[in-house]
Amino acid sequence: MITEEEIKRFEEKFPVIRNAVGWSAEEFGEKIGVSRQTINNLENRKYKLTKTTYIAMRYVLDDEMEAHPQETEMLKLVLDSFVDNPSKYSQEAKDKIYKETNLLSPAIKSKNSNRKEVNKEWKTILISLGAITATAISAILIGTWRRK
Repeated sequence: MITEEEIKRFEEKFPVIRNAVGWSAEEFGEKIGVSRQTINNLENRKYKLTKTTYIAMRYVLDDEMEAHPQETEMLKLVLDSFVDNPSKYSQEAKDKIYKETNLLSPAIKSKNSNRKEVNKEWKTILISLGAITATAISAILIGTWRRK
């Protein structure tokens, strides 16, 4: 069941979520049937995220993760740590996930790297920083990650 709190958490972290998937505002908008400006306004918190828009966004993100599991590990962990199960992560872990996602995602958007390469580097960085447990990484990699 979708809660207002879940929608609020998504709304607060939407910029890092979009960075993690590597889509421009225009690409994300096309996928859910809204304009680039609407995505920008949601990202800049000029518009409140509605339940309907949230459902559309989650649908395309979940579909992307299912279609490209080796390219979306960063996205899975960002959603899990900031939206779906934030209580499972320490503030230190969330800070590291946020920082590393924002450092690596520009390479995807600029098309200098593909998502698979960036996700491989990202996993290595997070493991070396001890930001998340081996169990969490394993769950994401073998596909047992699920929304609550």
